[in-house]
Amino acid sequence: MKTITRTEYLNRIIELNQTPDIKIITGIRRSGKSELMRAYIKYLKSHFENINIIFKDYCPDTSPEV
Repeated sequence: MKTITRTEYLNRIIELNQTPDIKIITGIRRSGKSELMRAYIKYLKSHFENINIIFKDYCPDTSPEV
C-alpha cells in the first residue's frame, strides 16, 4: 500500500504544539490518523530531548513501532 505524506496536517499539529488545548485527530477508518501521529512523534523525538511519549494504537495492524 502506498503511503501518502500529509505534511500540511503535520505542520498544523506542530504549530499547535505549545498550546494548552487537547488536540483530537478524527477521520474515517484507514485515513492515516495513526500514521500522522507516528510522524508527529518522530518530529518530537528529533526536536526535544528527554521527552516522554505514550502512544497506544488500538487498531490490529502490523505497522512498525515508532
